[in-house]
Amino acid sequence: MTAPSLPVGAVLAVTTATQAFSTLGVLALAAVAPDAAERLGVSPALIGYQVGLVFFGAVLSASVAGGVVLRHGPVRASQVALWVVALGCAISTLGTLAALAAGAFVMGLGYGLPSPAASQLLGRLPSQRGMNLLFSIKQTGVPIGGVLSGVVVPPLTLAFGWRPALLACALLLAAIGLAIGRMRAWDDARRPGAPILAAARESMALVWRHRPLRWLAGASFLYTGVQLSLTGFLVTYLVADIQLALVVAGTVLSITHASGAIGRLAWGWFADRMGSGARALVVNGIGSILGALATAAIAPHWPFAAIVSAAAVFGFCAMGWNGVYVAAIARQAPPGAVALATGGSLAVTYSGVIFVPPLFAALHDRFGVAYGAAFSSLTLVTLAGIFCVMLARRANNLPAH
Repeated sequence: MTAPSLPVGAVLAVTTATQAFSTLGVLALAAVAPDAAERLGVSPALIGYQVGLVFFGAVLSASVAGGVVLRHGPVRASQVALWVVALGCAISTLGTLAALAAGAFVMGLGYGLPSPAASQLLGRLPSQRGMNLLFSIKQTGVPIGGVLSGVVVPPLTLAFGWRPALLACALLLAAIGLAIGRMRAWDDARRPGAPILAAARESMALVWRHRPLRWLAGASFLYTGVQLSLTGFLVTYLVADIQLALVVAGTVLSITHASGAIGRLAWGWFADRMGSGARALVVNGIGSILGALATAAIAPHWPFAAIVSAAAVFGFCAMGWNGVYVAAIARQAPPGAVALATGGSLAVTYSGVIFVPPLFAALHDRFGVAYGAAFSSLTLVTLAGIFCVMLARRANNLPAH
């Protein structure tokens, strides 16, 4: 039996809020990295390894997310996501490197759940017209969460310290998780006996068998590595190399995230107008390359408006592709397998964050590469992602094997 359709506005509100606040928790430490690093006596570039741990956890949870959504329902899965990310924030407040590592991993275990849950809900909307824009609206939750992390967390850190700031994030996420429980009626299509571990194997097998899914996932591996390198290192770059104050750098990060939110809507609209998500992803990649070069060229003598403009262009593109990508995965998924295809694809997506930001950190810490030059190197990563998108387009026009 087909599950009844759901109200568009309410679904977008719940899914966007879940994505936004879970992202706030995950990015909170990046926003206070300079202060936390100084207190702990470590390099601020260590945030790259923390981001890698977050998304190692996200890979694991995304791979089982399809099964979790089928068994418990997308709303319950969204609640669990928020509560687990909140737990990771709380663990991080213990203030040791071991606690930060454990907290990052726990945050990731929550962060892999929201998108497969949202895809299941969005798949039940009464109309599939403008799918790229609908998924992009939901995906604005990521830059919205980033804006919150840049606006709220640094001032809390300066006033109370970075540990109380993370605790405040944990309490907020726990409260939002309780609030969306009012929508548990949307879990009416859940299958209580659905296997979770078997669904993980099925998710990955589905992505591997279907060549367009495989190459799209490969492109997202690279694109998301660029995206998280931008959000994870921008504040540290602006503070350490460009000599901006922490709150000012946090403001630039917030503007960058806001530009990314606008970009998600714009790229979703653009993909619908073009009638091709793949073409939109190629154009987006070209824009990301230009944005990376502009950000790498920032110098201390630049006017503030020029610094903001460079980072905003990068954010508009490097943070704007996600909705188009998730919509493409949903279109390619077999009937009834949207959550499985999304979870398996996102497991590959999040793997990019395990590798690219730590490599970014290693370029600076181990090889002495300046942050600006490291941002320039992201152009090569994006070029490889564009190539994968082109292969996905080609595979979509070939018979499946």
